[in-house]
Amino acid sequence: MKRILFFLMILLLFTACGKVTVMTYNIHAMRGMDKVLDATRIADVILSEKPDLVGLQEVDHLTARSGQFDAVSFFSEYTGMHAVYMKTFDYQGGAFGNMILSRFPIVAQEEIRLPSREAYEVRLLMKVTVVTDRGDTLHFYNTHLDHHGEDSDRPAQMKKIVDVLSADSGKRIFLGDLNCEPGSEPIRMLDGIMERCGPEEKTYPADLPERIIDHIYIGPGSGLKCGTVRVVPETTASDHRPVVATLRLR
Repeated sequence: MKRILFFLMILLLFTACGKVTVMTYNIHAMRGMDKVLDATRIADVILSEKPDLVGLQEVDHLTARSGQFDAVSFFSEYTGMHAVYMKTFDYQGGAFGNMILSRFPIVAQEEIRLPSREAYEVRLLMKVTVVTDRGDTLHFYNTHLDHHGEDSDRPAQMKKIVDVLSADSGKRIFLGDLNCEPGSEPIRMLDGIMERCGPEEKTYPADLPERIIDHIYIGPGSGLKCGTVRVVPETTASDHRPVVATLRLR
């Protein structure tokens, strides 16, 4: 009887506390540090980490420079995950944008345009709603902010993101290539409303990282808790190293 009760307790703990693994990865239009376009190499990096949710940035889709490569179909079919693609702008007969991959069913999606000056590259915030195996509803956000130096659109873009995230009371995960390091003004804005999971290791450039510009956050008090966070080492499939976090669901 004691043994049965013990196993029942373990089962209850397992079902009460789940986990979700997320990844952010700027894939540099599927070109590595060697300048070679190789989508399979990128996809293999993703699969090696077994993520449930992935935010990809800098995704070429059907562009001339990438040989009209159908990135949406490829990444969905190769990884076996659901894919949502949102273009930031038209480019060379196709599109340049961001993508979300999800092992979980996607029940809703939303494209949120961010402030961008006319002479600067357009930016957006992706949001998808997914339902986990356990039945949790998660709001998953992915973005890629302006890359300019001091005169950037990042503060204005982050203000918009903060407004969106502040209005969301659900279990929310936010990640992406924010093009700024911990302690910068946009990161301080985000730290005021979200909990930073990491990383603490540098992510860019991939061969000899010098900066932390790829980040993962969760909504505080939303039933999520930061777990392990790591930067995938020794991969030059892109010019960024991907960041992977295992989050606990309560």
